[in-house]
Amino acid sequence: STELQILTGNAELRQENTFFSGDSIVLNKRDNVLEVFGNIHINDSDSINVDSQYLIYYGNTRIAYLKKNVKLTDGKATLTTDELEYNLNTKRGNYKTGGKIVTSTTTLTSREGFYYADTKDAFFKRNVRLKDPEYTMTTDSLQYNVDMQLATFIAPTTINDGKSIIKTSDGYYDMKNAYAYFGRRPTIEDSTQYITADQIVFDKNTGLGRAQGNFVYIDTLQGITLHADNSDFNRDTKVVLATGRPLMIIKQESDSIYVTGDSLYSGVRADTIYAVDSTRMIPDSLNEQVVIQPPADTTKNPAPVAQ
Repeated sequence: STELQILTGNAELRQENTFFSGDSIVLNKRDNVLEVFGNIHINDSDSINVDSQYLIYYGNTRIAYLKKNVKLTDGKATLTTDELEYNLNTKRGNYKTGGKIVTSTTTLTSREGFYYADTKDAFFKRNVRLKDPEYTMTTDSLQYNVDMQLATFIAPTTINDGKSIIKTSDGYYDMKNAYAYFGRRPTIEDSTQYITADQIVFDKNTGLGRAQGNFVYIDTLQGITLHADNSDFNRDTKVVLATGRPLMIIKQESDSIYVTGDSLYSGVRADTIYAVDSTRMIPDSLNEQVVIQPPADTTKNPAPVAQ
């Protein structure tokens, strides 16, 4: 009722711009189904390469099912898993038994995943972990574009960048430029400070951020709590400028001080500069000793600053 064509020993087949090769190939001509065993390689349009040890391919729908040591590469990322379904029409590969995507800088692992090789978009679900030299990210679901190195948050996510723990469930992180937008009440926290607001825009390179909506800043080291509508801040230098009905609470030993204003600033500033007339400090000879005296009392006869 059917006809099988069997090829063994470095067997190769082609369908349009897709080449299949393996140790042995069984072709069902009636159903247009291909089964390949051992050292399998698929080259799709010279841009996508897939390797595995077992393949069954349905030529009418152009869907391939691969098993055992599966690896898909497209020049930008490498996907490895134990079982993969790959659609040659949509260039989409998906796995449900655990997989890993590796780029030049980033490693992404998850239990389930979808990867679109033509657009370089990926969608990950269940036990998602992203690791980069600058930070790690854990979540249950994540969208990621390999080309732009852009992570989009669609579920509660925790980011550790080595300086702070950032928690959010909405927004995006531009990993190439270290720029982020966090929505839906994110938090930024380290050993001495806590920041939260309805929305936060943050630049990791400079530490600068802008918070909008119900801003709260807590400095546990200085005992300061700051509430406001909006704020500009620097996470690294711990400088905060709050606007929009700001209220600063300064904790004391037995009480607290409450401060309000149109805008409030919290940070360390050096406003005093100490200077000495350098020309008076140059001796007439190497044997002359310069002695700096305290400032003269202006109510009495003026005294020389140096002798």
